[in-house]
Amino acid sequence: MTAALERLKELLGEPACWGWARPRLWEAAEEHLGLLLPADYKAFLDLYGPGAFDGFLHMGRPEDGTPDELERLWPMSGRSRHHDDPDRYPFTFRPQPRGLIEWGGEEDGTFYYFLPEEPDPADWRIVIETEDGEWHETPGPITDFLLNLIEGPHRPAPFSRYRPGPNLRYHQRL
Repeated sequence: MTAALERLKELLGEPACWGWARPRLWEAAEEHLGLLLPADYKAFLDLYGPGAFDGFLHMGRPEDGTPDELERLWPMSGRSRHHDDPDRYPFTFRPQPRGLIEWGGEEDGTFYYFLPEEPDPADWRIVIETEDGEWHETPGPITDFLLNLIEGPHRPAPFSRYRPGPNLRYHQRL
């Protein structure tokens, strides 16, 4: 387990419910996407499940692994809210090679993506699309990114309206 994930566990405490680890769901997701997802992303969601930091920054994962669910999470058919406008969308999206993969978002319309340009998913960068249509790119891995968002030296992050309170919580979607 990474040091960032260990620190997140210290900050969040024990999850309210155990048993989220379902390797077959990740296998189905990775088959759907055609690539492996970052191990720390899967480990965090296996531990805490789908939910949100303080009810604001949401993270999802497959819950039943059906083709319909995977297509809703990560559209591969070409149907998505993204268009071919390079001024508005400077990145490509999955299913394009090295296309962005959405992993979370905020209540205000900010979206978080993986940028799968590196062969090792642990090296993927994080791309942020704000509600105002601004784009930001920052280093990963995701648990380092989340930890920096919560307690990093540049908090609050310029791209996020999420402001962790003194009693940081991750609320599982049950």
